[in-house]
Amino acid sequence: MNLGIFLQHYFPYGGLQRDAVRFARHAGNATLVVSTSTCQPAGIKLLQLNSGGHTNHGKLARFSRDCQNLNQFSANIAFSRIPGSNFHFCGDPCYRERFLKKKPAIAGLLPRYRFYLENERHIFGPDSPTHIFFLSEASVVPFQVHYNLQSSRYTILPPWLDRPATPAPENPPIRAELNLPRDTPILLFVASNYQLKGLDLALQSLARLTGEGKKCHLVICGQDDPAPFKKLADSLQLTPRTHFMGPRDDIPAIMMQSTLLIHPARMEAAGMVLTEALTHQLPTLCTSHCGYAQHTIAAGCLQLSNAPSAEEIAAKTEESLAQRQAIIPKIRDWCSQPGRYETAELMLAKIAQAR
Repeated sequence: MNLGIFLQHYFPYGGLQRDAVRFARHAGNATLVVSTSTCQPAGIKLLQLNSGGHTNHGKLARFSRDCQNLNQFSANIAFSRIPGSNFHFCGDPCYRERFLKKKPAIAGLLPRYRFYLENERHIFGPDSPTHIFFLSEASVVPFQVHYNLQSSRYTILPPWLDRPATPAPENPPIRAELNLPRDTPILLFVASNYQLKGLDLALQSLARLTGEGKKCHLVICGQDDPAPFKKLADSLQLTPRTHFMGPRDDIPAIMMQSTLLIHPARMEAAGMVLTEALTHQLPTLCTSHCGYAQHTIAAGCLQLSNAPSAEEIAAKTEESLAQRQAIIPKIRDWCSQPGRYETAELMLAKIAQAR
């Protein structure tokens, strides 16, 4: 099968981007079709379309048009919102749901909002031929409400785990890099959008930790502007205990040397970083509306409310640290189920059946 994988922008640190690349690696004869790319993903055939455009919605419209005009693929799957695709990997929440909650109805007449609303309808609406892959049951509900999406048109994927490639190093690299003793608790934050994923909340909660929690250091990894968050850390007198590492290629090694993953996301359709942490036996603490929150609970981890205060995060962090040794065996048992590693194969089988 000659498979086209449509992804408007590729950079190596986004969750959706990483999902698209690892799916391409499972697919074999597949080509990743992009509009822009900051690098060439290793081992992946890349086709870059010079679609152009002056606005974000204009660029997506042109990229969609160019993808629709490609005829060299026997099947295609879109990780970006490309109408007319055979399959769509839904890694983003319902745009209409967010629009109706945050914008006045008249805003829908503006070109930007009108485009995104219509574009989503062309993919999820009743006249669309596209089959949707959803990452969680909760993410389906808004699309059912707004587009009368029938169960025959979608598949809910199991949590997508990859087996750790390497054992934990004997000499913890992140601790040596930061000159942290082995007994220093490391709270890990990983995201490419610091504000959306709640870094400000993580910092505020760090300032409220008590007892042994005062020994915790927060390690921040991901591609975003750290300046406003460094300013916040300084105002909270946390600078010696916060470490902005930028984008990293050694996240698995850092996870294996961390104590707890903090993910107080304000919006998260799934949360690949959560399942990645679990595969490295790292307990997690995330908000309840993360798509993968149900899986972290099943794996024995604690959970935050939808909109947690810094005090709630601090209290649940301390509770997670106290229960860590009891949580890890539960994570190990949860990760031992083989079906959790076969998500790509399930997707490929569904695509092959539709040919």
